[in-house]
This record gives sequence, structure tokens and C-alpha cells, in this order.
Amino acid sequence: MNSIRIDDQVFAELERRATGFHVTPNDVLRRILNLSAPAPAAAPPTPVSSPVASTLTEFIKSERFQKHHQVIDRYLVILGWLHSAHPKQFVEAALKFHRGSRAYFAKSEKEILESGDGVTARQIPQSPFWALATLDNKSKRLVMEDMLRALGYSRGDINLTLAELPDSGIRRSHSRLFDNFS
Repeated sequence: MNSIRIDDQVFAELERRATGFHVTPNDVLRRILNLSAPAPAAAPPTPVSSPVASTLTEFIKSERFQKHHQVIDRYLVILGWLHSAHPKQFVEAALKFHRGSRAYFAKSEKEILESGDGVTARQIPQSPFWALATLDNKSKRLVMEDMLRALGYSRGDINLTLAELPDSGIRRSHSRLFDNFS
């Protein structure tokens, strides 16, 4: 079995298309390329290690995470990992997350852009969701802490994750809107 490197956007699209029981990214590529199913092998193929770490701590320590240096990129890939690890709970927590009139998470970029003036949105890797990107680092940390708490993470996991999103000291000029989930 061979392996290839793909970027997060390609992987996210393969995951999106891999619907149903036991559909793998390889199955999706076979379908796209119009390849017939391989002949049954005498022994099952050797499993390829998953690009998704099994725990948040493993992901934070992984090369896949550590290659990101900008806080916005780290913020987004953590959200993407959380979506992959807890798809149903992530959807529920993200769509309930509101602060004032701004949308912090949405199913489309348009929803976020329409929620406030001068806002930008970025797609969360490996998910169909978008996140408000016009946040200072302190606000990203507050949002991340609330999301991790909503997903049931321990204080230790939360602290480890927040340490990877350092505060730059730069503040956006919006009022503090952080409170508990609505």
C-alpha cells in the first residue's frame, strides 16, 4: 500500500464525501476516478495510521498541528480536529454559540459576514463550518475555552490547548460580549 500527502482542504473534502458505513477516503477516490473495486485480497490490508490523533493532547503535540505558527491557523485546526473527534457534539455546541449579534460559527461564510460590520470568516478545516476570524487572540482563547468546556474537556486539556493560542496583547475595538452559551 502506498501513501500520499494531501493538504487539509483536500482531506476535508474527502472526509465530506466519505459518507456511510466504512467508506474511506480511498473509496471516495476510487469512485471519483471510476475505478472498479479491487479484487479481494487473501489477507486484509495493513491499516494505515489515521491522520487524526486519538486525543486532543496527541493532536496538539503532533507535527500536523505544530507546523501551524499563526494563532488563527492553530485556532482553526483545533476546531477542525474537535469537529472530527466529536461531530454531533461540535455541531450542537457551535450552532448554540452566540455573543451579541455576531455569529461565531455558521454553516456558510455569508452567515458570519452578515452578522456584523468588518468581520471576516474562515472555513474550519475538515468540516463544513465557518468560524468568525475577526477576533483578537484573547477572544479566540475565550471562544476555545467555552467550546472545549461544552465538549466536556478537562481543565488540564483546556489549559494545554489555550497555551497553544498565545495572547498577542492586540485588542479589537469591540465590547466584551463573552458570557455563557445562550
